[in-house]
Amino acid sequence: MPTLDSYDAIPYEGIPITETYVEQLAAIGRLFGLATADPRACRVLELGCAEGGNLIPMAFYLPDCRFVGLDLSVRQIEAGQRLIDALGLPNVTLLHRDVAAGAEDLGQFDYVIAHGLFSWVPADTRAALLALVRRCLAPHGLAYVSWNALPGWHTRAMMRAMLLQYTRTEQAPRARLQAAHDFLTRFGPALVEEAGELAPLLKAEVEYLRRAPPSYVYHEYLAEVNEPMLFADFVQLVHAHGLEYVADAELYTLLPHTLGEAGQDVVADLDDRLARIQAMDFLRARRFHRSLLTHVETPMQAAPDLEALRGLAFHADLSSEEEIDLAEASPQVFATASGARYSVRHPLAKAALMLLATAYPDSLAYSELHAAAAALVAEYGTAEAAQEEPALARVLLDLIAYNVVRPAVNARRFDASPGDRPCAHGLARAQLALGQDCLASVRHTAVQLDAEGRRLLALCDGTRDLAALTAAMEPLLPQEYTAAAREACARMLWTFARHGLLSPAGQTSRG
Repeated sequence: MPTLDSYDAIPYEGIPITETYVEQLAAIGRLFGLATADPRACRVLELGCAEGGNLIPMAFYLPDCRFVGLDLSVRQIEAGQRLIDALGLPNVTLLHRDVAAGAEDLGQFDYVIAHGLFSWVPADTRAALLALVRRCLAPHGLAYVSWNALPGWHTRAMMRAMLLQYTRTEQAPRARLQAAHDFLTRFGPALVEEAGELAPLLKAEVEYLRRAPPSYVYHEYLAEVNEPMLFADFVQLVHAHGLEYVADAELYTLLPHTLGEAGQDVVADLDDRLARIQAMDFLRARRFHRSLLTHVETPMQAAPDLEALRGLAFHADLSSEEEIDLAEASPQVFATASGARYSVRHPLAKAALMLLATAYPDSLAYSELHAAAAALVAEYGTAEAAQEEPALARVLLDLIAYNVVRPAVNARRFDASPGDRPCAHGLARAQLALGQDCLASVRHTAVQLDAEGRRLLALCDGTRDLAALTAAMEPLLPQEYTAAAREACARMLWTFARHGLLSPAGQTSRG
């Protein structure tokens, strides 16, 4: 079977893609009336899995699920298999296979993932991909397909056209990538001066690409195929293959009230859901979609259902620098792990976010979360506010729409304590051994560690307590930090535990 030389030469960096996490996919499906499979025991297929950076962590953390990945790059499949072998994972298989060759022999899957594939393959392969999704997706299953969208991608198409022309004489992938960076260095400053009204757009593109991983620059801007499309055309295409658009993984893009006042006026008279989404794409100059699909025969709801929301569980990696006021409907700012800041006012919502932040990475069932939040508001606020449950449901839906709060089908508890002698679990140790600085958390997020963080985690082998870890780290720290080394190590250990990078207390391995 042929292999993709460009992906062999410049492999995509494998990181967990949080929006593809099966717990979240299952929960979003439930919001739209789908009877999605229990994510604790399901079958998952990833098309274009690369080296398994997205699939293998899910297999590690969800041992009762079954995962299969397909990719045309033999080098990346071999790299992923080495990690699988090192971990001894029995529930994940990576196959060197073209999606156009089909996958009927693999059976049906509750969830199918195709991230970074649809827009980057020829039209006949796109058709084969959708046909494969249709055949392999179980009844009531849910597929995730990401793709580049118009009109917003037009702005990036300008830079792509320039880079393709400038690098046209280079054949080898690495040489083409170097030529692209040469262009950014040589032309970048002059573009800002000479491009007139387009200068701000091009300046932002140049700065963005200079920071981007090499694999992204090559496969997004220098690949032979990159075909963005309008939402209406995407929906028409998936319908032709027996699939129905359900929602996007980022739900805010579907909700008119997330637009400004002028935008809401534009879409107010659009009763057709799909026409409204296309109009919102125009207003936002949408560049990218993370679309969720199911079979056309599968009953579903056109909008997220608050009653279904009340049957879910939730988790959120949040913090707040302000004292939380449960007595008044005053704005309270919460920050996500990425630094994004969101303000909520209702006392019940503020109490709920405080509880989720404290419990993370645990997820709390809605009934438990509501009861605990209402008790706090009744004690520290007012009895009237404590009884306004519908307000909590509405705020939670908005926060889910922006991925501030993540939904799950099941409430789950984790041992988020470092223990007396912290021990990195098997996946973390294997990723460190491979030289990776971006590790996969128990909630399928990317945990970026600096050199000191990687060194400390590597020392967590179950034999050292905090004093021993501090003594081992002190010589590696800048002199100004050595006096506070113990405190710094303790904080970092709790960070490891909060992200689920350590074995449960008392165990020396995991997986």
